[in-house]
Amino acid sequence: MRTISLQELQAKGASILDGQLELALVEGAKSSFFLIPVQKGFEQSQADLLSRALAKGLLLHSQLQAQSAGLASLSMVEISAEVREVRSGRVAMNRNEK
Repeated sequence: MRTISLQELQAKGASILDGQLELALVEGAKSSFFLIPVQKGFEQSQADLLSRALAKGLLLHSQLQAQSAGLASLSMVEISAEVREVRSGRVAMNRNEK
């Protein structure tokens, strides 16, 4: 995977890739982006595949965070109890605001 600065991409445009179909990481000052080649005629299906892959990655990241925080072993009963507690707290806050 190539790494390209955002300034370089802005200055040279698509010619920076030399017609090569490879994944590139574009790095800006505050954010980074993937530049992904797309085959003509398959844009929507490739976008759908990418969306699913990103969703799976985010789910895995959330699961790893839950494990490191010791929350991965919560049962549905415990989760439901936490949800009820948060919701009742919101209802109480809303009543106090009125």
